[in-house]
Amino acid sequence: MSKDIKNNAFFLISLGAIPGALFRWQIDEIFIVNLIGCFLLGFFNSLDILKKYKLTFCVGLCGSMTTFSGWSSHLYNLLNQRLYKLFLFNSISIVIMGVLAIALGHIFAKKLNA
Repeated sequence: MSKDIKNNAFFLISLGAIPGALFRWQIDEIFIVNLIGCFLLGFFNSLDILKKYKLTFCVGLCGSMTTFSGWSSHLYNLLNQRLYKLFLFNSISIVIMGVLAIALGHIFAKKLNA
């Protein structure tokens, strides 16, 4: 990959990452922001758009909006508080809900493309 292409990809990803991080900061609710990010990831990834737009929206926006480290920290805090049932519920529910949100985004984008 040439240096120009890498620099261009870096710029496109950064262009999406800034609003994604700001959106995550404004929402400040890990579960909600991750579900929105999963829906948008399924949506943008399923659109028939150029790769440069997928870099901006999927990698940049959705990648910075969703927060694995924040979710992991939340789960760790539940373990430290010995809230094992809540830990298990949160661990399973966010994964299932995230996959469903991606599927809904995919379905919505396919209907829009039709």
